[in-house]
Amino acid sequence: MSYRYLTLAKQGPLARLTLNRPENFNSFHIGLGEELQAAVRECEDEQVRAVLISGAGKHFCAGGDVKWMRDNLGEDFGAAFDALIDACHPPIMALRNLPKPVIAAIQGFASGAGFSLAMACDYRIAAENAKFNQAYVNIGLSPDCGSSYFLTRALGPVLAIDLIFTGRVVAAEEALRLGIVNQVVPQEEFAQTVEQVAASFANGPTKAYAAAKLLVNKALENDLATQLALEQKLVVENAQSDDFSEGLQAFFEKRPTRFIGK
Repeated sequence: MSYRYLTLAKQGPLARLTLNRPENFNSFHIGLGEELQAAVRECEDEQVRAVLISGAGKHFCAGGDVKWMRDNLGEDFGAAFDALIDACHPPIMALRNLPKPVIAAIQGFASGAGFSLAMACDYRIAAENAKFNQAYVNIGLSPDCGSSYFLTRALGPVLAIDLIFTGRVVAAEEALRLGIVNQVVPQEEFAQTVEQVAASFANGPTKAYAAAKLLVNKALENDLATQLALEQKLVVENAQSDDFSEGLQAFFEKRPTRFIGK
């Protein structure tokens, strides 16, 4: 499939998904939301073992396209905005359900829905110039695209309310302290670090990653007994995988693993 608002390149086991509206800071409108959903669907291909999401230009994603909002103001704006959310929410859900690692490479601003998109990924690498904010309140909106869900679970209600009510900018180092990102990397090392992390996940034990992702997704919903049962089911399944056999053999042979994702 060809795309207008993003690029998708599959390079071996790694899919590179780049938001490509740099003139609008990669902000969401209906077209980008629909294309993102289609691109995530393409990444369900079993040959893809990890997905790297980034933004073209200087910014990751500035959230909703305020120019689109201004141009669509009017009597039918409620319906238009509803259509925007209908386009933007499915790819967020699809990313959380994708049974493989999703890495976000974040430079510049990740605002509003862009913040949500970053949080929907499994592993977040921020350049030193990265900035995060819940920009909704600045224009009189409440959160969308999962911000309230992700931030409440990651930070707790007190800090989630702080970021959502104030709309304040969180610099990369504070984002690391809060647990919003996994790594902060100097600008000159950013590209290399992203490549190393993405390659590591793309060549890792894909089925084990998928099981771990499902377990983390369910951990805050399940009681302990239910979670233990799910852990048992998944670890037994993974114990029958080719990657487990390879990992065990490599351990005893004292050599690097050569996982194939099966």
